[in-house]
Amino acid sequence: MGGRIARLHDGNPPPQLVLAALDTLLAHEALRLSERNRRFLSFVVMQTVAGHSDRIKAYSIGVDVFGRDDSFDPGTDPIVRIEATRLRSALATYYETAGASAPVRIAMPPGSYVPSFTWRPSGNGSTRPAFATEPARIASAGASLPTIIIKNLTDRAARLAAVHGDLLIETIMKRLVTAGFRLFAMPSAERRAAAIAISKLLLHPEETYALDIAVHPMSTCQRFSWCATDLRSGEIICSDFVDETERDVPCASTIDMIAAQAVQSVSKALAG
Repeated sequence: MGGRIARLHDGNPPPQLVLAALDTLLAHEALRLSERNRRFLSFVVMQTVAGHSDRIKAYSIGVDVFGRDDSFDPGTDPIVRIEATRLRSALATYYETAGASAPVRIAMPPGSYVPSFTWRPSGNGSTRPAFATEPARIASAGASLPTIIIKNLTDRAARLAAVHGDLLIETIMKRLVTAGFRLFAMPSAERRAAAIAISKLLLHPEETYALDIAVHPMSTCQRFSWCATDLRSGEIICSDFVDETERDVPCASTIDMIAAQAVQSVSKALAG
């Protein structure tokens, strides 16, 4: 099969997880940003991931994001500086509250419009992600790890379930990528290039699996479910769920526990 996702030498999250984190941010109600500043965030992240961070200037943001005309002068019109301050504040607040357990952090350092991408600090202060025991053992054994396409089937209309689903997927993706799996997240409709790339994978799946993840609201609890399917044969190779009492603020340790169980279940099935 093809090569795995390369781990960056500086330990930063890979582009696939950065884009998935961006999708989660933009969809989250807790991110207190105007629609214009959501475009601002999307613009700088996409330019950076594409390798065009040198193009992120106050002028290009003013024209391409805020609709200023060609005569825009950042020296006399402070809109970009003002909105960048609001964006930095909104991101900091999000990661201190609803996004506290998000494994991938997107920030805009002061004095620059180029975003930074980091892992959530672990309990010992490290910014490196913790390794998932079971899949890491498979990787160290030299096994050829397959491609996994993750799809979120949680109903976005169920607000709390949607938040928990996003957190679960982020944590599962971190563990799978850390273990060395070649990983793709089913993109939103507007990300046409990513959708086309995944369509090609589906036409010629080779050793490719779909991993469907969902959080279902129930009367007294939430059901966290996952199902892995071999795209070559359509065979379901792994399917399970965990029921947890519903709560307004998801506990990071609970999400981590469920993600660890899901990753262990899936990796064992793939290794078998």
